[in-house]
Amino acid sequence: MVVKPLDHTADVGFALEAESLEGLFQAALQGLLSAMFQSPPKGGRRRRRMALEAEDLETLLVRYLNELIYLIQTKGFVPGKARVRVVPTGNGFRLEATLVGEPFQEAFGFQGEVKSATFHGLQVREEGGRWQAQVILDV
Repeated sequence: MVVKPLDHTADVGFALEAESLEGLFQAALQGLLSAMFQSPPKGGRRRRRMALEAEDLETLLVRYLNELIYLIQTKGFVPGKARVRVVPTGNGFRLEATLVGEPFQEAFGFQGEVKSATFHGLQVREEGGRWQAQVILDV
């Protein structure tokens, strides 16, 4: 799994690469955490489940990241790990995830609020047997 920061004038972005689609979504969590925290948790004692659907992988990735942002900033739950499953449906894709994390803590070094994941420059593709994505966050 690879997460690389992207230079962007007004927002924060990252490029992701993984061997599987599920790994790509797990990497997206790590990219989000690195944008929001200096020392995010690597796991945790609390669990939450998540289920989302979307008509395409780009929309599913944005919904996933926005749900994670909501959990962190509104519910005070910081997921350090995610076990993700993405399956095709008749009209798109379904994501099921088990998140493992901790309550929000000052020790994580919160770096600032993220408003949302955006569709700006968003790409999700498989190339050479590896999944890749580029994400821009509105901060």
